[in-house]
Amino acid sequence: MIDWKAVGLKVGIEIHQQLESGKLFCGCSSDMKGEPEIMEVVRKQHPVPSELGYYDVSATYEELRNRRFHYSVVAGESCLVELDEEPPHGINQDALSAALLVAHYFHSWVFDEFHVMRKTITDGSNTGAFQRTIMISKGGYIDSATVDGELRVSLEGINLEEDAANILWKKDEDVGYGLSRLGIPLVEIGTEVIEASPEAVAEVAKGIGLTLRATGRVKRGLGTIRQDINVSVRGGKRVEIKGVQDLRSMPAVIEGEARRQLDLIEISRAGLAHGVKRDGASIRIEGGASYLSHPLGNGTLEQEIKDMETVFILPLSIEREGDDAVIKLGEGAEKKYSLVEERLKEILSGPSEETRAVVSGARTIYTRPLPGGARMYPETDVPPLSRPVLDLGPVPPPYYIVINELRQRFSLDQSSAEELYVSPLRLVAEKALNETRLSPAYIASVLMGTLKSLEREGVQVSLLADWQLLSVLKLVDGGYPKEAVEKLLELISERKPSDEEQLRALADSLTGGGVDLQRIIGEVMTRDAELIRSKGMGAYGAVMGDVMRSVRGKVDGKKVSEEVKKALEKALSASSDGR
Repeated sequence: MIDWKAVGLKVGIEIHQQLESGKLFCGCSSDMKGEPEIMEVVRKQHPVPSELGYYDVSATYEELRNRRFHYSVVAGESCLVELDEEPPHGINQDALSAALLVAHYFHSWVFDEFHVMRKTITDGSNTGAFQRTIMISKGGYIDSATVDGELRVSLEGINLEEDAANILWKKDEDVGYGLSRLGIPLVEIGTEVIEASPEAVAEVAKGIGLTLRATGRVKRGLGTIRQDINVSVRGGKRVEIKGVQDLRSMPAVIEGEARRQLDLIEISRAGLAHGVKRDGASIRIEGGASYLSHPLGNGTLEQEIKDMETVFILPLSIEREGDDAVIKLGEGAEKKYSLVEERLKEILSGPSEETRAVVSGARTIYTRPLPGGARMYPETDVPPLSRPVLDLGPVPPPYYIVINELRQRFSLDQSSAEELYVSPLRLVAEKALNETRLSPAYIASVLMGTLKSLEREGVQVSLLADWQLLSVLKLVDGGYPKEAVEKLLELISERKPSDEEQLRALADSLTGGGVDLQRIIGEVMTRDAELIRSKGMGAYGAVMGDVMRSVRGKVDGKKVSEEVKKALEKALSASSDGR
């Protein structure tokens, strides 16, 4: 077990969350419905200096990879703006107001004026080799309940930016991207340094995600939120790890990177970097053979070297010749010898500032050098924006306090309470609790259980309005049969009643507009008279079953039970008096 304080573990989190709106700088849809491609555009990209005359190191590195990018265009989801053939339109005001609400929830200080910047990105994920970014606010914090106790984590600030195109395929030096995701607005939230255990860091990330969803202004589903983490240890360097999608694996990823840096520090003491030499068609590491199996985080040194085959797109093999390790490059890789040689020296010299990506489980792979500040410059096609005046209401309490309250009020487990916390149905649940006599557990079962069941059956529960759900719960409170609720909700989603009167008519159509329960109980008891005489109250189960066969879905089962018991007690009492 590592003593994280002793090794000086420092972690930062970057959360990228898509917003529920159209694209940021054009009128295209952000739904990503998977419509067929209408055309493909092929491009290559090259770095240019910033306004100060500097080249960004990551942009220069990408040029050496010599890749070609293919862009898939889908009608309605991409246009000339995404292709960088037309200037950006005005900023999406829905996205801007959502970003301001997010800043409000995180206690972040909002700027009076917003300036759009361009961030150089030459990995092909942006057609114009840049991403538009707006600094919305500075500072802020989130309070979290973690295994290390309650933590208040400070934020660097909140940015509103365009999402990048998504990779569709890769083949040798060609990469295919889809433009449907490019330009979808997202908020980027970066924390200040967190000095805590990996498990506590993962819980902070979870808290940020829950708080974002609680705003009701973000997209839901796979790929709509992405977590990057920055990790360093004492004597190491800041390493950014992209694509930590699974919060459950985040502690293992953080621990793996911390161990990798500690292992690199140990390997660097052997001075192997000085023994990296070109040897004809190979690159030799003098004295490196015995170190190939040395642990390196969640892998080995040999695996780290072998990963260059994927990163640099070249055939590569590793052999042991005596005390030396020999890296042999395949045919056609001559132009990339310098890339491999420099990367080898970098690895063997200790930790370096770099970007990595999760490839499987908790193992990561090198992707490129860490970008520098030289990649940011002003966007001249979009004028500065003044902060709009919005009534954002009070800042809600920390997420874990609200979730604990929901657990207690609705008798929920932790997972269900978290689900209700981020659900737009939370307001319906609160109203039903205040305006009906229904039990909290029943309210939660309808809103979180019945609706899920209907959705799995193909019912469009998203079409159900809040007032319709509340009206159904009020009907049940007034005696409407619980057994009919599922069918009623399905009918409402199909017929779409526009007012209470129409909804009540639909409800009555399912139950026949009323049932003469007493008459049905009387008929059943007459038919079961002999059984009642012989068993007394022991006949309750049989009588109840016969009555329910006639009224199921029309009268609430609890009411039927009460009335059957009353009728039996009355009949048995009269029979006793008669004797």
